[in-house]
Amino acid sequence: MRVYLRFLSVLTVSALILTGCTSNSYQAFLKPGASVDRVNRDRAECDVEANQLFPAANWPNTYPTATVGYWGGGWGGGIGIVHTSDVNSGMRNQHRNQCMRIKGYEPNTFPRCTSEQLASGSFAPITRSPQPSPSICAVTLEGGGWTLIDLSKPL
Repeated sequence: MRVYLRFLSVLTVSALILTGCTSNSYQAFLKPGASVDRVNRDRAECDVEANQLFPAANWPNTYPTATVGYWGGGWGGGIGIVHTSDVNSGMRNQHRNQCMRIKGYEPNTFPRCTSEQLASGSFAPITRSPQPSPSICAVTLEGGGWTLIDLSKPL
């Protein structure tokens, strides 16, 4: 029973941590009149260019720790936690954003649609770069991507 309670508490804490990590907004690049396909092609070109100029450079960092405990029926211990970080990620993101601005796009952050908003009807994805509006929000797609919808234009 004690192991079950420990497992349940670890699971609960993990769920709370992961809930805090989910994004409540979506950043998109907008350009008046640009189609979603055009935006995606320009974004892909900027991604490729940024990845070529600033490729991933993962470096391990070891944080000294010492743990000793009784786990899984035996005593054990560990020294050090290894974490890798991409030292070029900041420069790659900065270049990607500059590239999109050079192509005429402006970044804009949209809120994530709430379940109450989505319950009011069905909405088609926006196919052209929209003007920022309080009626536009982002929806998570089944495949893991995002799309924007206009709540003032139900189907």
